[in-house]
Amino acid sequence: MHNLFSKRNVSRIAIVFALLVASRAASADVIKIVVDDVIHPVVTERIARAIQDAQRTHADAVLIELRTPGGLVTATIDIVHEILSSPVPVIVYVSPAGNRAASAGFYILEAADVAAMAPGTNTGAAHPVIAGATMDPVLKDKLENDAAAHLRSYSGKRGRNVEVAESAVRQSKSFSADEALSQHLIDYIAKDENDLFRQLEGKTITRFDGSKTVLHVASKAVILQQPTLKQEILSFMMNPSIIFIIFAIGVMSIFVEFNHPGAVIPGVVGFIAVLLSLYTLNFLPFRSIAVVLIIASFAMFVLEAKLQTH
Repeated sequence: MHNLFSKRNVSRIAIVFALLVASRAASADVIKIVVDDVIHPVVTERIARAIQDAQRTHADAVLIELRTPGGLVTATIDIVHEILSSPVPVIVYVSPAGNRAASAGFYILEAADVAAMAPGTNTGAAHPVIAGATMDPVLKDKLENDAAAHLRSYSGKRGRNVEVAESAVRQSKSFSADEALSQHLIDYIAKDENDLFRQLEGKTITRFDGSKTVLHVASKAVILQQPTLKQEILSFMMNPSIIFIIFAIGVMSIFVEFNHPGAVIPGVVGFIAVLLSLYTLNFLPFRSIAVVLIIASFAMFVLEAKLQTH
């Protein structure tokens, strides 16, 4: 026992431990997530989790493979904040060919430390809209100016062409990968992930805080981070049509329970379904009057069954 914990053995153990730590740091990985969805709060949560894991494991970079038609403004702003404040370099790569990073995806692409696209992809068309509503001129100008100012606040510091980037907001312009590269909206065009890493190897990038970082990603293992079960379920339920169906099932199940007291199962199923739909609705923009009208319609159904009116 005395020999095991002698000063010489302790020193040897410390050296071995230090070498293991150094070896692990030298072979740090790249954390990758695939975003193939509308931009909503669950996507924000996934990106934040990937950045946190990359920081915790001392990864060299976070790779976001992006393809999206757009999404919510609030979720987009949160994602941009996560990327700009990330202690680990963030690479956003629009891929594979035939896909796009439109609307909200354009803001996310421009926020990246490294912005890249695959041949045959496109980005842009970033004018803010309110789904299902016609905006009056004042509201349209307010949303447009706010979105443009938000994009300007970070795209210039990323070395992007601010004037061209702003045209995607004010004029809804879209750009192919070649156009985006030639107009300095992105940094690289790469046919696949390996090609992108080869181009990035040894390159010095300037972080948002002004610090310099040399990328070493060509020989690093890429760890694909899958969404959690909770994120998978919430992502599926973010579709407004799905929310309404679940809500309708819940209300009708509760109605069955009222008509057959003691059945238990319809009441439990109905309560859980309504709770899930209301919880998911909390993540999406909605109008209170619309929710009131939906609830009122189901109340009318119940009254019709009970009072035999019209």
